[in-house]
Amino acid sequence: MALLRQLYTNFTSGEVTPLFSARIDAAAYKNGVKDLENFRILAQGGIKRRPGLRKRYNVGLGTSYATQLVPYVYDEDEAYLILFASTGSQAAIQAYDPTKETFAINMTGSAGNWTAAGIVGNLKYAQSGDTMIVVHPDMPMLVLTRTSATEFARSDFTFDTSGGFIHQPYYKFADPAVTLTPQNNSTSNQTITASASIFSSDWVGEEIEYTDSAGTVHHIAVVAYLSGTTITGKFDTAPSNTNARTTWKEQVFSSRHGYARSVAFHDQRLVFGGSRDLPNHIFMSKVGEFFNFDVGTGLDDESIQIQIAENQVSEIKAVESFRHLSIFTSEAELYVPTSENRPLTPSTISVKRQTSYGSSGVNPVDFDGALVYLTKSKGAVREFVFSDLSQAYNSDAISLLSQEMIGTIVDMSAQREAPDQAEAYLYTVNSDGNMAVMVSIRKEQVQGWMQYTTDGTFQNVATVNRRVFVLVRRNMPLSNGNTESRLFIEEFDNSYHLDCAEKQTNASATKNWTITAESGLLNYPDIRNRDVSVKSGNFALGSFPANNSGEITLNDAVTEVEIGIPYTPTMTTLPPEFTLQDGITVGQKRRIVRAVLDLNESLNVKTKGTNILIRRVTDDLSLQPTPLTTRKEVYLLGWSSEGTVTVTQDQPLPLTLNGLLLEVEV
Repeated sequence: MALLRQLYTNFTSGEVTPLFSARIDAAAYKNGVKDLENFRILAQGGIKRRPGLRKRYNVGLGTSYATQLVPYVYDEDEAYLILFASTGSQAAIQAYDPTKETFAINMTGSAGNWTAAGIVGNLKYAQSGDTMIVVHPDMPMLVLTRTSATEFARSDFTFDTSGGFIHQPYYKFADPAVTLTPQNNSTSNQTITASASIFSSDWVGEEIEYTDSAGTVHHIAVVAYLSGTTITGKFDTAPSNTNARTTWKEQVFSSRHGYARSVAFHDQRLVFGGSRDLPNHIFMSKVGEFFNFDVGTGLDDESIQIQIAENQVSEIKAVESFRHLSIFTSEAELYVPTSENRPLTPSTISVKRQTSYGSSGVNPVDFDGALVYLTKSKGAVREFVFSDLSQAYNSDAISLLSQEMIGTIVDMSAQREAPDQAEAYLYTVNSDGNMAVMVSIRKEQVQGWMQYTTDGTFQNVATVNRRVFVLVRRNMPLSNGNTESRLFIEEFDNSYHLDCAEKQTNASATKNWTITAESGLLNYPDIRNRDVSVKSGNFALGSFPANNSGEITLNDAVTEVEIGIPYTPTMTTLPPEFTLQDGITVGQKRRIVRAVLDLNESLNVKTKGTNILIRRVTDDLSLQPTPLTTRKEVYLLGWSSEGTVTVTQDQPLPLTLNGLLLEVEV
């Protein structure tokens, strides 16, 4: 028998996949763990109980609603969340102010079919100043404009109409040989005849770009549908003659051909990436004129249209403004090279393929110096990062070691580092309702994943000004024994230790407290007909039933409470393995004799079924306990093939584990 010691100085590799279990030679094995749930990894290497979820708003939508939460940041002081929700034949677009904690923001105006069902789940968006453009392949582009601190206006995107015509992109979808012949060379309503049957009733209201034999560009407004080969049209300026011409184009964006799939603001241009019928085309506005897409004569500041020419048609999934304009397609990752000596113009633009993994439809995010995106299977996370050495982009896998945790990702957002937070966190929402979260400190080469769970399912995540909000679906019991599904906007808050939680105070100590109901939305409490956890300061008071009115009665009178739904942080070590003179210990029975936990400002931790009460022997148990920074020893029994140790906590109290020492008998 040998008594060996295993020291865990950090947990920065996070939870690693079981496929990694044989890599005892790798540094990630030493710094990784078997399970890491509801902890967050710190820059210093330790792990801390994840922030609780502060209840912000009960949205009050039922089970059938699909949702998407979009961040809208006006400045450091004013930021909003835009909620898109749809079910059946109903849909809504609402703006939420997290500072005022209310949806009481006027959303004025109308936006065509954006109030119809089926809009959610495939939205892309881009914001410049007070204007946000939202796109969906089956909907006209949407404009959301903040008109005041309490009001947004929504409208369909309208192209610039200066000069008497619509400055929009055009493309000839028909066979190149098809001609158009005007009836006369006037600007009055006239019959336009095609050489093939191409017209239908849904051409009415659209515009055709027509170049006559003199090379003059005209625009024809379609007034009426007559037959498959004839329409009534009106020229903006008179054509030079009535010759049949092949030099004509249709408007790109329409109900017939679909609308933009992706959008970005880049180099003072508005960029649309792809559409239903032109999935591999890029459209860029005129410089400084976001609603003008007239290509003109190809001057440097005029609009740009370009097709991504590859062996197969790749559908553009996203366009993102980063170091360069980055383009993510179903088959590859590309970028548009620019420099001080090579600005973005119609004559200089080119598209370079960099990697060939293919992207899903989930929005890429700017995270710790890279663009993070999901592969087309939605099950692998990669970062698209520029190398100054090679002057090219790499697409590195960042979920490889924790692949089992990454399911089918449906939403993603990033929280940047801050003056008081060295870590950057990537939040991903899986289709099963759990979250996979990655910490990154690029300068320290730290990347590790952890899992967040709650009593409910995460639906969406959005970050505004480093504040992380989630939309959570929770099932709430009814007094008749049934349950109802409700959506809550909640915020990760370091000062909270429960989920869907609220804090209350009272001038005098009392046992009786009532969970808050949302004024003006619902006439009943958010949490009711179920047990809730309650803490007061650093006292965990226990679990108490809340009745249909949200009333709870404590055992003791207190002046302050935090009321919410409990969650459990859990960490399980990987099996400790050693190299001895006569070989390695893999597969050998072992016993953890002693575990030493290095704790920081913690209260009550549990390991191997043992609750460790972290109090000084001199403490007055009637007073609020003070979280301690200390080392605690736990003596354990029992032989096993793994010899893992689980550290957990079953009370809503502070917990930070800096490191761990195991004494192992093999």
